[in-house]
Amino acid sequence: MPSNDDNSLFDRVTDSRRAFMKKGAVASGALAIGGSGVVAGQEGDDTDTDGDDGGIGDLDDNWKGLVFASNFHPNARFTFVSDVVEWTPNYGDVRDSFFSDYNTYQIRWVNTDEVVPLFVAEDASIGEYDDDLGFITDADDDENQPQVFEMNREWTPFGDNDRLITINAGPVGEDTEDAILENQDWWKESEDEGTATQTENAN
Repeated sequence: MPSNDDNSLFDRVTDSRRAFMKKGAVASGALAIGGSGVVAGQEGDDTDTDGDDGGIGDLDDNWKGLVFASNFHPNARFTFVSDVVEWTPNYGDVRDSFFSDYNTYQIRWVNTDEVVPLFVAEDASIGEYDDDLGFITDADDDENQPQVFEMNREWTPFGDNDRLITINAGPVGEDTEDAILENQDWWKESEDEGTATQTENAN
């Protein structure tokens, strides 16, 4: 029987999914055909992804993860808005043992504000979650702002399961990240709340 925390997570994901669908989901029907491939989908934003400091950053920083096929948007940008969540899918042939090498997080798509689960490989270097700010910060640029990541276009099926796919992602370049976050308000509100909390604790 799922715990209250599990139900709360499912409620948040379901509510977020509804809001996303109202905004208009981008077609990702190519995922239904199975096999590996490259699919067209939601773009993260209009920022140039070709320069030395645009798009995906150092390829050495790329890491592997799992995501529900219905939540996959190639080249879309996202931030982590939770620490590790003690939850894994429990349906059909998906068992806890399949996820022994992955940690569950919640991510926020930059363009849609949709919050969905992402299962990140345990050895992935994604940074540290800040409880006060409510996101994983960018330790290399500004520790008060979130690290922005981008999904790669390529994906492969996760075993024989047609609902989960294996993806790769990595941090965007610093200039791209700054340009994206400049037009985002949610993290600034989190930053203000975090600063207020730190001030209160200091007093």
